[in-house]
Amino acid sequence: MAVAAPAQWQLTAEQRASTVRRVTDSITNVAFSRGVSLSLEDAHRGATAAEKTAYTTAQVESRTTTGTRPAVESLQAYARKLGTLALEYAAKAGSPEATATANDGAAEGFLDLSQGERAFMSGETAEDALEPLLAKGSQITRIKLSTKSFNVEAAKVLGLGIDNVRGSLVDADLSDIIAGRPEDEALAALRTISEAVAAHGRLEGLNLSDNALGEKGVRAFASGLQGQAALQRLAFQNVGASIRACQAIAELVSHSQELRQLHLANNMSDDEGAAAIAELLQRAPLLEDFKMVSSRVGSDGGIALAKGLSTGTGLRRVDLSDNPMTGEAAPALAAMLRRHPRLKAVNLGDTSLGDDGVSAVLGGLQASASSLQEVNLSLNEVTEEGVEALGAFLGAAPHLQRLSLRENELEDGGAVQLAASLTALSSLQDLDLCANQIRGKGAVAITKAVAGLPHLRSLLLDENEISESAIAAIQKILAAEGKSAVLGSLDENDADADDEGDEVEVDGIADRLANTL
Repeated sequence: MAVAAPAQWQLTAEQRASTVRRVTDSITNVAFSRGVSLSLEDAHRGATAAEKTAYTTAQVESRTTTGTRPAVESLQAYARKLGTLALEYAAKAGSPEATATANDGAAEGFLDLSQGERAFMSGETAEDALEPLLAKGSQITRIKLSTKSFNVEAAKVLGLGIDNVRGSLVDADLSDIIAGRPEDEALAALRTISEAVAAHGRLEGLNLSDNALGEKGVRAFASGLQGQAALQRLAFQNVGASIRACQAIAELVSHSQELRQLHLANNMSDDEGAAAIAELLQRAPLLEDFKMVSSRVGSDGGIALAKGLSTGTGLRRVDLSDNPMTGEAAPALAAMLRRHPRLKAVNLGDTSLGDDGVSAVLGGLQASASSLQEVNLSLNEVTEEGVEALGAFLGAAPHLQRLSLRENELEDGGAVQLAASLTALSSLQDLDLCANQIRGKGAVAITKAVAGLPHLRSLLLDENEISESAIAAIQKILAAEGKSAVLGSLDENDADADDEGDEVEVDGIADRLANTL
């Protein structure tokens, strides 16, 4: 004989209505004690909203993996949450913030529920929160529902809203919308929302990040992914995208011809997952912005991604940072980079390329050097030997604004050599050379090279080995150019490690630097 599931904690409609009346009185009294004029209608509206949120939260939290919590615990949780929300409402009553919140609705066609604290959504609370989406004649074009966790009933309300604005909605940010839900409930909610998104079929942007999807979650959203013929922007960041999940994404995103942006990050994709995504990239010739960060992609996966990204020629931004691709992937990456002459930003930080790998990549970037604005090659074991290739690249990159070589191994010799190439970067705004074993002479040379650059706003030299006298020299150089504020913190600098003496000849360094130009 089947055992019936434990009954969910609940209150009667009469109990809830009575609670709202008492909370309304409390809000009115608190507002009065603060000298704030608050109408009974506004107090009741605040009490009703607070009670709905508290009740939904208590119901969700009453469920455990083994059954339900004791009723008294759920009731206490309900009372605590309700008290907190009621006091917050009373404290904000009459403030400009409260007035703005009440009047904003969905400003300029954008419904944003991500502001404020996290909340579990029920069918009842969803109707209130999504009112601008449900309103007759609504012309909402963008929605962002992050931090609001939907159950099936709330998902059905959202589906009605999406259907109501199918003629105007173009961007759906559905990131972080199932947090705290049991797996079966979360998957059911995703399927319900997916069906509404599929019926819409005209989205240009879809963000499913920060949902614990895995392969099950991706497939629960299958219809929504398959039905988007005009999709241009897609994100799966921090979703537990394992190998099988990546394979599901590649399989289900069948309309990729118009895709311009694809972001994946903080996943467990490994080389096989990257290979699956590479298959999707081969079907996205118009891609302009690709990100696959912190996804455990090794050399084989890096090579596969590089080949996939070679399908088109229009990349503007590529970020493959924090993946152990090593120098084995560098030739393929370089070949890919040569195909994209309009690149604006490249992040290959923490990819363990080494000197030879970085040199190869920089050779590939020569094709886009004149358009590049941001380059990140941090944590790549670059030594003085790799600076020659850096110099050749920087000499052809007049519009470079941000350069990060953080946590490499340049040392003094590499820093002095690099300095000679920095003087020509008239657009440079931010330079990060932290943690490069640079001592006084190298740090002063770098400072002398960039101090006169007109747009410089940050010079980061922390976690090096710069003596106190060299720091004083650096500060003097920057002060003379009116740039004292650009120097970042030196809290982690090891001044005692610079054993080359207490004095740094600033003029001598400047002369040696001039001789290298």
